[in-house]
Amino acid sequence: MVRVGLRPLLLGAPLTEREHDDTAASLDVHLQGVLDLLPKVYGDSDASQQAQMHFERFLEIGSDRDGMLCKRAALLFALGNEKELGKYFAEQERSAHGDDGQPTYAEDMRNRVLPFILPRYIRNSCQAPDSFVVLACVLSELWAGERLGNYPLEEETDSQ
Repeated sequence: MVRVGLRPLLLGAPLTEREHDDTAASLDVHLQGVLDLLPKVYGDSDASQQAQMHFERFLEIGSDRDGMLCKRAALLFALGNEKELGKYFAEQERSAHGDDGQPTYAEDMRNRVLPFILPRYIRNSCQAPDSFVVLACVLSELWAGERLGNYPLEEETDSQ
């Protein structure tokens, strides 16, 4: 399994490499990592146990289209809520692609895109994981670096 960051987990392998696509297995490994992280961060509380139960169920979901979208939504949800996961993906992306001083794909997703769309996804009881994943990818890919809603860009908050 090649470690290249968040983007391939959300978008899958390039079209020319689909015969050797290990996205499903790689996504399961990362979801297992989130499952292992939960008790370390939140202990053995009822909420932690419930979250662990849900991530165990995500791991049981098949790797068909709907299953992959649900797993991707779970990973994005975890990324939006767990700073350790964001740091992990940012380090992976910097080691694979170098550090050009720009935010990594994971940092952009965590700091700009997810704060804009995650509250609405939660408010709607997480009922449309496909729309959530597609919207996150579209905003990240097509409007990279653009301010979303009333949220300031990271450099705007650093200068204040």
